[in-house]
Amino acid sequence: MDLSGKYSEFREGLGSLDDLYFILLAVLLAFGTLQTTGTVLDTDKPVVTVVSTSMCPEMQVGDILFVKGASYDQINEQDIIVYDVPDRVEFSVDGNSYTLEMNGSKAAISTSIGDIEVLEVQPARNRDRDRVILSVDGTRLDEALIEGESYQISGHDLRIDYATDLPPGDIPVVHRVVERNDDYVETLGDANSGQLEFETRVEPDQIHGKVFFKVPRLGLVKLWTMDLMGYAGDSPLVIDNTPSCQV
Repeated sequence: MDLSGKYSEFREGLGSLDDLYFILLAVLLAFGTLQTTGTVLDTDKPVVTVVSTSMCPEMQVGDILFVKGASYDQINEQDIIVYDVPDRVEFSVDGNSYTLEMNGSKAAISTSIGDIEVLEVQPARNRDRDRVILSVDGTRLDEALIEGESYQISGHDLRIDYATDLPPGDIPVVHRVVERNDDYVETLGDANSGQLEFETRVEPDQIHGKVFFKVPRLGLVKLWTMDLMGYAGDSPLVIDNTPSCQV
């Protein structure tokens, strides 16, 4: 009996099982069903899926990224980090300008109309036309207000000058650190020609951790499902909002 041949076959079989196990594990993680992973990796965002081309060619849309929690002292230039961007609304009331930022909690500010609170920012496919849900003195307005539009509310002029939910759906940003300061970092997407406004100051409490491992393209299953459901205002039942890197 050729024992060495049988051993080789046995090892090859184990390798196939390992590959299958890893793929199944990655799929489960992509859909966020293994909550304990966050405890092991010391972050509340242990696994994220790349949803834009801003980190091409190193990271493709659909890549699954594993994230390890890190203290601010462990963040260095050239690290690829995962972080949140506060929802932001800039508006004016009777010519007076105001800014509200939300980062997982509601925010309010006093105006001539009353205390205005941002309840939600709803991203539109045309990002210059995002919708904002507001309340005045605790009462939710009946309609969503559209970025760039003006409204009459209780005899006062209210205009939504700017609104953003970046990235849409509370998906964190995955970009590279290009400058590290004492109390904040600056980031830039590898494929972007310049920084976006929110990248010029990313503070420690926004950062979930650093990317340490990648599974190529497996997250496309999740993204295609979201696309078919009409996520972020795109056409339902059509895959029309899943970009790819330009070669």
